[in-house]
Amino acid sequence: MRILAVILALLAGGQPGQAALEWKITDLQLKTEVGQEQAVAVFPFRNRGDKPVRIISVDSSCSCMAAEPGKEVYAPGETGEIRVEVALTGYVGRLRRSVAVETDDATGRFAELTLTVDIPEPVIINPRFLFWRVGDQPEEKNLEIVVTEPKKTVLGEIECSSPLFHARLLPQPAGGYRLAVEPADLRQPAEAIIRLPVTIGGRLQVRLVYVAVK
Repeated sequence: MRILAVILALLAGGQPGQAALEWKITDLQLKTEVGQEQAVAVFPFRNRGDKPVRIISVDSSCSCMAAEPGKEVYAPGETGEIRVEVALTGYVGRLRRSVAVETDDATGRFAELTLTVDIPEPVIINPRFLFWRVGDQPEEKNLEIVVTEPKKTVLGEIECSSPLFHARLLPQPAGGYRLAVEPADLRQPAEAIIRLPVTIGGRLQVRLVYVAVK
């Protein structure tokens, strides 16, 4: 809840005077690679005041983050840093999180540090859903699978949750894959989930595709 306390403190009109801790940066952006499991960010600061400053707490906005200072008390003129570690497993796209730092400095008790991490998607599936209408003529439909880092990514054998759909994973001459799906019967509603195992940097993940006759 300290993240909320930071926001409320700022909305209340800010702090009188100048905070003792001077931050070199409070908003940091990182880019990661496919298969990277952890990102580390460092927020340096300096005590520019004339009294020691004690860091009371460092709270992150997500369980995927761990943040801590180098030590608890910083003398006047001393420098330090807040080190933030972010677990990336299970995340893709842009991840934006914050850290609330509370000190005993009367002129600047709270500071908010923001971290944005760009996590590349190793496997892009388009579309993620295929459907047919009851009574239509049988036809095969396809979706495209693009592997952005082929050297770090291995696709496994697809699994379909229903025998009412036939699915094939076909390599393409120009790279990537095509997932071809055809219902066995279009006279009645049906649905299924196609599971695509993906090993990225030695770690197994699963991508899902939804298919249905409605």
